[in-house]
Amino acid sequence: MKTSTKLAMAFLAVATASGSAAFADERPRERGERENLRFERADADSSGDVTFEEFAAAMKSRIGAADTDGDGKMTVAEIASEIERMRAERRARRIVERFDTDGDGMLTAAEIESRQKKMFALMDRNDDGKIVPEEMRQGRNWRR
Repeated sequence: MKTSTKLAMAFLAVATASGSAAFADERPRERGERENLRFERADADSSGDVTFEEFAAAMKSRIGAADTDGDGKMTVAEIASEIERMRAERRARRIVERFDTDGDGMLTAAEIESRQKKMFALMDRNDDGKIVPEEMRQGRNWRR
């Protein structure tokens, strides 16, 4: 096996291990619960065990789309791009979940404006319809 292939496989193993929490959903979970969820997702046929084929498919689903030019090789740039895409997708999913008041999985301008009004009201400490620098400093922890 070529050294570059070994390095790529080692990088994939590290990237997969470091991003394995994302294999589960975004809620913080106990370690055992995360491991069980990862196992269940890898066990595609629900047989109670994971074959190499199931394991390889699970790993490919995590980072397999990184070979964007289809040459059979994944460069550091391709892998980094895929990792960033996955992070952006998770962040977007959390934003939709947070702002989507009607639960349809999409955001409307009205839902965003409603959220903005709530945020503004929390920062406008004296309810005068304006935010002054002192309120900004006091309100910088408004999300907590």
